Amino acid sequence: MGSLIPYLIGLVVGVSVLALLWVFLRLRASTKRVMRSLDPITQKAKGLKLELSALKRSRLDRQRRLEARNNPVSE
Repeated sequence: MGSLIPYLIGLVVGVSVLALLWVFLRLRASTKRVMRSLDPITQKAKGLKLELSALKRSRLDRQRRLEARNNPVSE
């Protein structure tokens, strides 16, 4: 009976390591799947940020032109 306990402990440790490895692999696969589904959303958000930046820049340019037209430089 005394020699059976180390084998049981070894078996439990081995099964535990295999279970943790399986969980890690499944988690890794799920993470890849989630990242692939989020990638188009991330790309669209980057595009929208660029578009917003361009719109802000054009609005500021338009405001400067209007202010320059309304306030002519006096000599």
